[in-house]
Amino acid sequence: MNDLKYLDEVEIYFIIPVMMIVIPLVYLVRLKLFDKVVHGIDLRKIDEELERYDALEKELERESHLYQS
Repeated sequence: MNDLKYLDEVEIYFIIPVMMIVIPLVYLVRLKLFDKVVHGIDLRKIDEELERYDALEKELERESHLYQS
């Protein structure tokens, strides 16, 4: 009976690092699937849109510098 208690205490030290990796991975996969399927949100499209805004902002800054010169 005493051996079982010792075995349970040792197993928890092996399970904790595994769960520290598995739980975040499962959560991230769930998050991506949930956003894409349920909300229709595609993260790649959002990133592309943000890049377009950044490019437009840089272009406007260049034009404003030309007019200020």
